[in-house]
This record gives sequence, C-alpha cells and structure tokens, in this order.
Amino acid sequence: MSSALSKVNALKLKLEVNFDLDSIWRSISGAVHSSPWIFIFLALLFAAHMMQIPFPPRDTIFDETYYIPASQMTLQGIGVNPEHMPLPKIIGAIGIALLGNNWFGYRFPQVVMQIIALYLFYLLARRFLGDPWGLGATMLLGFDTVFFIHGGALLLDMPVFVFALLAFELYFRNHYRASAVAMGLALFSRETGILYFIPLAIYHVYHYYHADNKALKRALIIGVRYTLVALLVFMSLLMVYDAAFHPVIGNTYTTIYTTVYVWGGNATARHVVSTYVSTSVSESNQTITNPVEHISWLLSYHTSFAPGGASYAPYDYAYNWISPIDLNGNHTLIMFNTAYYYRYDIFVTYRGTTTDYAPIWYNEQGNLALWYGIWPAMGFLVYELIKKPQDRQTALFIMTGILATYLPWVVWTITGRGLQFNYYMIWSLPFIAMGLAYAWKQLPEKYGKDVLALNVFLALLFFLWFFPIRSPFP
Repeated sequence: MSSALSKVNALKLKLEVNFDLDSIWRSISGAVHSSPWIFIFLALLFAAHMMQIPFPPRDTIFDETYYIPASQMTLQGIGVNPEHMPLPKIIGAIGIALLGNNWFGYRFPQVVMQIIALYLFYLLARRFLGDPWGLGATMLLGFDTVFFIHGGALLLDMPVFVFALLAFELYFRNHYRASAVAMGLALFSRETGILYFIPLAIYHVYHYYHADNKALKRALIIGVRYTLVALLVFMSLLMVYDAAFHPVIGNTYTTIYTTVYVWGGNATARHVVSTYVSTSVSESNQTITNPVEHISWLLSYHTSFAPGGASYAPYDYAYNWISPIDLNGNHTLIMFNTAYYYRYDIFVTYRGTTTDYAPIWYNEQGNLALWYGIWPAMGFLVYELIKKPQDRQTALFIMTGILATYLPWVVWTITGRGLQFNYYMIWSLPFIAMGLAYAWKQLPEKYGKDVLALNVFLALLFFLWFFPIRSPFP
C-alpha cells in the first residue's frame, strides 16, 4: 500500500513539475509578443558574453584554476573540492563532455545559465513591480561587472541563481512542491543557496500572518512540507554523489605563471602572458562517503579561517563594499580599490615614455550605480514599510532579501575573518536591483521613469568602462 502511495505521489510531483514548466513556457511565448524589450536586452547581453568568453583562451579566470580541474576530474568519476557543493562541477563536466575541453566548453554553459537566471529574475521583478520597473531592475543586474564576469567563467554561482529564482517563480505560481525541489537544487549548487530560502520563508509567514486560524494552520503545514521536500532533495542528491564519487579531502592545486617578453619595431613591447599548470600538491587518503560527513567537512572548512592576524585590503571588509570611503581606519576614497581576477598587460615604450595597457582585464569592480544603490533602496523600503502598510509585502520581501544576503558577510567581517574578495556581494545584487526600481517607482510617475532610465544609463556606462575585453591598441 505504501509503495502504491509513493508511486502516486511521485507521479503527482512529475505532473506538477511538467505543468509548471509548460506554464512558464507559455509565459515566455506570451511575453515575446507583449514585452519584447527583455528579450532584446538578453540577446545583447548574450552577444557581449560571446565577445568575452574566448579570452583568455588558454588561461584561467580567477577560481577557474580550481574548478576547471575539478570539473575535469568529475568527468573522470573522481570527487574533489568537497568544501563546495557538487552541482556546478557536474555541470562543468557536462559542458566539457559536450562542448570540448576548452574555453568554450568551460564558459558557455555559464553564459546560458546567466541568461536563464536573468529572465527568471525579470519574471520576479515584474511580478512585484510591473513594467518598466521589472525591466529596469533586470538591466541593472545584468550590467553589473561582477555578476557579468561570474556568468562568463566556470565558477560556482550561476546554478544557484537559476534554481533559487526558479524556486521563487514556482512558489508565486502556488506550485509549492516543485518550488521546493528547485530550492533543494539551489542548496545542492552552493551552500549560499540558504540565503535565498530566508526571504521566501519570511514572506510566506507574513503573507498568512493576518489570516484566520484555518488559513494560518494550512500555511504552516505548507511551510513545513516545503522545507522537508527541499532538504530531502538536497540530502538525497548529496548522498548519491558521495556514494558514487567518494570525494577526497585535501586535494589542492597551484598556479604557475610564465612571463614571455616580445620585442619589435621602434617601440618596446612587453607582453605578460600567464599560463596555468594545475597540479595536485597534496592529497589525503580520507574520503567522504555520506552527506553527514560531507556537511561536517564543509562546515569545518569554512569556519577554519582564524580571525585576526592578517592585514586585509579595504574590499575585504563587507561594510566597505557599499561605502566610497574606507570605514576601517584611514578614511581614504576606495571606490575603485578592487582586485583583479585576471589581467593581461602590454607595456609599450616609445620615445622614453612607457605605457601600461591591459586589453584583457577581469576587474572585481562592482557597478557603483547598483552597489551604492543599496542606500536609496533601503531608505525607500523602510519608509514604505512604515507609511504604506497596504504595500508592505513587496517592501518586506525585497528588504529581507537584501538583509539576508548582505548582513552575514558584515557579521563575518566584524568577527575578524577576512573575506579576501568582494564578490560575496553578488548574492545581494538581485534584491538591490529590485529595491532601486521599487524606490524610483515611489516617485511621481513623470520623474520616476526618468530617474530609472538615468540609473540604467549610468550602469551601462560603468559596464562598458569596466568591460573585461578592450581594444588591443592603447
């Protein structure tokens, strides 16, 4: 009897997921005719990625140094890099198998996932804000330099965005079980997926807070079931992965850079070319065989960074990500004080003057038209929460999204642990983009749309200035 019920429930879930995907496809088909601008924008962004992903062709961008070898080893059935969830490396392995062990196989799947994520984000923003505000928010997010780079390199973040935003869309269509499955996949993509569960949980509780007892009870049952399904999907997939791959604790890689000098003509040109060699310099015999061991190792790894004892750059402090002034002591301007993921330099000397030019530069520079937008966004959100209770659900969802994805890094910083990079802000960017569009929507209509257009224009200028690929000539 229980077996029959299980089959019935599995069939119901399969039918529900298929129905959800069909309904989303119908929405896309309708949107093409009613609102083509989002597809024009996504097509242009896709074209920009096609210009970006071939460079560098033989070198790695940032942590591709780790995740390309990890994806290659995953393709061979070897589990590595257990300090992060497996799904991005599985997707990387599939990309290599289908598209080749080269820059296209590494990066093209990430581009596809980013375009999908941006469309899902557009659906979410349009649901809460309508158009043109939803379109404006999507453009602000798409024009962010860090978000763009992470969608054009074999890194870990795009699967989280795809499945977390899909979970949001399915939830707001009242397809709760399918949404929970998507949330479980987000957790299986990266541990930071939990940050997207928090605002959805708070929204769910608040939505039914003023309902009658019967509705509130049903809401609590839905919430518990949702959480259990998401955890079941996550734990089941992790169990299958650990049993199949037995990931090894202790694999490490090193990066070796080679400098090549090229001279010619009346000018003196020095081309700095970096090529990587990934080698395992240490390997433990200890393997992970089940989810409990895996989660235990993951937690011990991420909490092993000892507080204090090191000097960090300004962008290592989370509160500096949204401040033009270094709040950590010397109060200097730090708007453009960031690290490079990758940089290819050409030094040209002509008539005694040497010029340093970088035709390829992957700069971890956040788009200030979006990152600093957290201030007006939070100001309007707080004001609307207090003054307009009828619109409280929208403001609450966006504000809790910002806080849930940003404050943990502030706490991490305050405890003395260095973050080393500012890309952790990437998780807050969708909510900040929605918050900015929400803020400008509260202005009188004749001003609000103009301010939104100006905000998007400034973001575009910033995006073009810090675009990773530039002219080969100074």
